[in-house]
Amino acid sequence: MRKLGYILVLGLLCSSCGNSENPDTLPTSGAITGSVLLFGEGSASLPPAGMKVSIENSSPPIEATTDNAGKFTLENVPFGTYTLSYEKEGFGTYKKPEIVHEAVISPISITPSLGQLSSTQVIEVRMEKSGSSLITYVTTNPAASINSRRYIRYFFGTTPNVSASNYTAYSETYVVQDTPYYRTFAPSQLSQLGLNPTGTIYMRVYGDSFFSNDYLDPVTKKRVFPNLNPNTVAAKSVTF
Repeated sequence: MRKLGYILVLGLLCSSCGNSENPDTLPTSGAITGSVLLFGEGSASLPPAGMKVSIENSSPPIEATTDNAGKFTLENVPFGTYTLSYEKEGFGTYKKPEIVHEAVISPISITPSLGQLSSTQVIEVRMEKSGSSLITYVTTNPAASINSRRYIRYFFGTTPNVSASNYTAYSETYVVQDTPYYRTFAPSQLSQLGLNPTGTIYMRVYGDSFFSNDYLDPVTKKRVFPNLNPNTVAAKSVTF
């Protein structure tokens, strides 16, 4: 009888241990933490406080504001995969897609460096060919100089409606210190951009920032450039 009682007590203890692992008691939400660095149009740093970071399409909204160190914490976020949106007046909206959140605290390891919207307006663009090379001349407002650097980015396409959202290829951001700015794209450079010096190439140029806040849209699979100045001239073309 004593042995039977011992077995019953042991069974109850084991049952209690099993209940401690009940899935209903496991957490289903937690915090997402991270930080940002803010800059002007160039490489000069700015105070990182006051940027709103939010879970895109969350209802009710889940958002936080960066502190004086640029840090933020999104509280009580249900486990899942999200897109974070970073917004502040005067800055191009930056998005960080496919953030996997499945822990009580999910830190974002990479700190984005985000720049202000570009104030550089492209007011004139000329392009011509030289053999299989493409030669371009770009004039900006404000005018570029050694003491007043501007930043621009090229977009290429095969139709006249090429733009920052409708392109075949795009360049890196170029630092402009001359007016007009002169740049040659050699055949090898055109090839790296996925362009062939045959037929007609259309080109459009926009003012950009040193930190352009660009990101890959997971739906369109194309890069988005939030900091571009939309005030530019019509596309130019050259036929090889």
